[in-house]
Formats: sequence, structure tokens, C-alpha cells
Amino acid sequence: MKKSGNAIQFNFLSLTISSLVSTFILNLKFNNMKNYILLFTLLFSFSVSAQDLYWYDVLLDVKNESAKDFEKAVDDYYTSVDFPEGVSMTLSNIAMKGQGFKETHILSFVSPSSQSLADLRSSLTGKKWDDYIDIVRPLINSARTAVGNASNPQNEDQINPIGQAWCFKVDSKNIPAFSAGFSKLMETFNFPGFVALAQVTHGLSNGENVIIYGTYSSLNDAFTFGPKNEAEASAFAEFGELTSGISEFTQTWTRVRIKEFN
Repeated sequence: MKKSGNAIQFNFLSLTISSLVSTFILNLKFNNMKNYILLFTLLFSFSVSAQDLYWYDVLLDVKNESAKDFEKAVDDYYTSVDFPEGVSMTLSNIAMKGQGFKETHILSFVSPSSQSLADLRSSLTGKKWDDYIDIVRPLINSARTAVGNASNPQNEDQINPIGQAWCFKVDSKNIPAFSAGFSKLMETFNFPGFVALAQVTHGLSNGENVIIYGTYSSLNDAFTFGPKNEAEASAFAEFGELTSGISEFTQTWTRVRIKEFN
């Protein structure tokens, strides 16, 4: 994922806040007002302080014998696309993943502007698009999409070619605490590249709604990831203790960039 432009509010959490306010009004006579006000305050604080970018991922299970043809088709089509300012797309293969994760490639569209990202997606129509889909369809077994926001970015100038996603299931009410724990971890832990907290707002898979996404400049950095001293080890342990009580870690997967388009 790639960061540029000004900060944008976390739309999903704003919708969550509206939902919680409605629930508060309906259940006022049955619940403790103090607890609802505290929860509202935490969510609002997280919403207004988050530094966000928007992403739209297309994950595809490409047939083994068709990988090169698929990558060429993507290259041929997106090289001709006029990307709005600030929008980029990265084609990657998913090189490392757990059992049961069938997708082999990912197209990651990223922008600091939700409108620019929506405009690009809406522009993918017409004969060229139809021809591209006709070429790609026989080369894949399946495809799915996911959309979300990323916040709390670190090392924004180090968008490296190898990216790893750690996936979690987190109840909406616990997202502010999870985010605060991540921010505290990053105060001590020196991650070797770009890293951010992301929330899936559309296209949930198996309930995974929160992702920590980081990038590495080399396989060696990826292989040696982890705390390097006592302070980092302590910060990791504190984050693990916090998140184990409010979330479920489900899986991790790693992509390797083939080409970037913008």
C-alpha cells in the first residue's frame, strides 16, 4: 500500500459511530449511560485522529500454467489506463501464504482520495475493458475483491517491493484499543519499511476485518523480522497481551511486487 496526500477521515468508523449513537438512543432505558458515552468518546477520538488512505484489492486465483499470460494481460491493459493523480495500482504475486489461501496474485489500487479511487474504478468500462476481461477470464479459477482504509502509517517513504499482511478478527468496539496498542508498539519497534493499520470495510473474508500491513526491501529483511532488543521484545509482548484479549489472529500472507502502475 502506498501513502500520498492529506489525511482523510476513517469513513467506516464514522458510520460505526452513527450506528452506535442510534443504538444508544434506542436502549437508553436499559443500559448504563456512562459506558455508552465512554465508548462513543473512544471511537470519535480514533476517527478524527486517524491518517488514512483508501485501498481496493482484487485477489485472483490464477491457473498455474497461465501465470505469465495473466501478468502480460494486466500489464498490457493497465499501461494504457489514465490514472487520476495520487492513484496507483500494484500487481503482485502472493508468494507466501498459509494452507487454504488459494489466491496467487493481487491487484492493489491505493489513493489518499476515496473519490479518485472511485472515479478510477468507474472508468474501467468500454470495449478495451471488455476485451481485457475476455482475455483474463479463462486464465483464472476465481477472483474476489476487498476494500478498506489504512491508518497510523509509519515510514511512508519506504514502500518496498515485498509486503506482508497480518490478519485479525476484531469487534468494532475493540478497534480503538487495538489501534492504540499498535501506535504504542510503533513508538518502540523499528519496523524496516512502511507499516500501517488497515480496516476492511467491504469484502470481509472469514470475519477478518483488521490488517497490519508492512513492507520489506529484501527477503533477508522479511526473514529476520522481529524484535531486535529487549525494549522491542517488551513492546511486542505488551501488544500481544493486549490484542490476545480483544482479537483473534487468523493468518499472514506475503506478496512480491511485479509492477506498479500510476
